[in-house]
Amino acid sequence: MNMPALAFDAHTHIFPDAIGPRVVAQLAATLPLPTSYNGTRDGLLRKLAEAGIAGSLNAPVATRADQVDAINIWAAEQNRWPILSLGAMHPDYPDIPTELRRVKDRGLPGIKLHPEYQGFAPDEPRLDIIWRTCRELGLIILLHAGNDWQFPPPCRANPAAIARVVRAWPGLTLIAAHFGGFEQWEAVAHELVGLPLYLDTSFAVGFLPDDQFVRLVRQHSSARVLFGSDAPWQDPPATLAAFRRLPFTPPEQHAILWANAARLFHLEEHACPATSAARKEPSCM
Repeated sequence: MNMPALAFDAHTHIFPDAIGPRVVAQLAATLPLPTSYNGTRDGLLRKLAEAGIAGSLNAPVATRADQVDAINIWAAEQNRWPILSLGAMHPDYPDIPTELRRVKDRGLPGIKLHPEYQGFAPDEPRLDIIWRTCRELGLIILLHAGNDWQFPPPCRANPAAIARVVRAWPGLTLIAAHFGGFEQWEAVAHELVGLPLYLDTSFAVGFLPDDQFVRLVRQHSSARVLFGSDAPWQDPPATLAAFRRLPFTPPEQHAILWANAARLFHLEEHACPATSAARKEPSCM
């Protein structure tokens, strides 16, 4: 069976036009890799078109609790195909359950959390209210995992801490970014592979040896891996090309590039709404 060549980038970043270029330039000055666009929605759309990527997921981070309300209002405005958006949350927000219900009511599929920028470890008891409420509401959590070049080690979001969250909160839909732990690949293999969580490929393709990456994907299951670039910190066309060169079977590629994200984020409702209303499986799938 020939699989469609559709791709969805499940880890990207955009910012309001008024601040995007400045934010990206400031962060880029401290990073060893060039950025791929200026952090705006239009910049990302051009990169998606260049790569032949059908759509992407924006992952906003609230570095302070008082940013959450404004970010979520803006994220809801951005949550339109071909760029969908998560909402934001911060562990110090004063009424977490109420705001997470607003995230749900605004049609956002979940939230992004970043332990380094937000100053928490995933298995701290004060995070329980976030895990509990997201599980109750069916909200997806994209969690930064592993090292971050902006912060000195040791990192807070290490694979062992993430594994403790997964085991403590069965039924939680958690995506561990950067393949479960950037630059902590042995711990990922020991702690996370095989657990019921998703891993995205951002900063893993090209950073892990190809044979090790393919082996770990298959051990974990291609049904629980999502393609992601972390754009603008990586280049979506180059990242997708590198992924397509890996020796995955067509069904494995289809799962990672499209089908898993389609299941999580109901992509058929956005990418081909006419057929999704008429058929169980739209033609774009």
